[in-house]
Amino acid sequence: MTITTGRTENDALIEAVRQEEGADRLEPGNIYAFKLNDSVQVVDLLDRDRETPLRKTGTVVVKDVPSFCQYYGKHADDMSEVFVDVESGIVTAVLDAHGGVEDEPRWGDHRVRLVLAVTDAWKRWTIADRKLVRQHEFADFIDDNRADIVKPAAADMLEFVQHFQSSTKVTFNSAAILQNGNRRLVFTEETDAGGGSKGQIEVPTVLQLALAPFDDSPPYEVNARFRYRVQGGGLHMGFLLDNADDVRKDAVKTVVEKIETELGITVMRGTPSS
Repeated sequence: MTITTGRTENDALIEAVRQEEGADRLEPGNIYAFKLNDSVQVVDLLDRDRETPLRKTGTVVVKDVPSFCQYYGKHADDMSEVFVDVESGIVTAVLDAHGGVEDEPRWGDHRVRLVLAVTDAWKRWTIADRKLVRQHEFADFIDDNRADIVKPAAADMLEFVQHFQSSTKVTFNSAAILQNGNRRLVFTEETDAGGGSKGQIEVPTVLQLALAPFDDSPPYEVNARFRYRVQGGGLHMGFLLDNADDVRKDAVKTVVEKIETELGITVMRGTPSS
């Protein structure tokens, strides 16, 4: 006899109908087997054929902590489990997780997932991290993002930016480190008369930033160390962010703490089984 099935858990059901002819009345949401000639056929009637589903399924994706807590609070029970993948910044709740030692296993396919939304400011600074660009491009970047800079003062940064934005015909000759740790760049700027006027400008060694990695996290203090390179009289400038990845991971943990406090649960580190 040929058995047509892809589900081993139906073996007992199939065996029971080997000697039977025909089939009973079928109800949506259940799996049935019936004998047809010399084979056993399996019919799986889906939930959508019922007026209401037999159980909750699916994965809901939310973008902030209040939405996660609201959905979890509505659908979770005592056996629900929550996991966080700190590397990816994703928090996953398995609402129909397996029960305890004496409870039967459950399907684990009703979930809510929090995918933390990265702030625009964090994207801009991390994308530009460790990239050297021409001085006017760097000045434009600093000007566009000066709201994120805590130190130096806004007036100092504005003077720095305005100078480099206007110095398009300039040759940089040398640089020196000052006692306060800043750098002094010496340059010669071309004039209409064909000569050149010499000048110098002080550039901060470190920019102190206030950046929030995610919408649900507070701003963090992040240092951006100034870097430059003089090549052929041209100047390329950029910065290196200190411990940006550590800051992002700590921000994820801060969000997890908010969830634990709000829901009164413990979030496990890791990812649930698929």
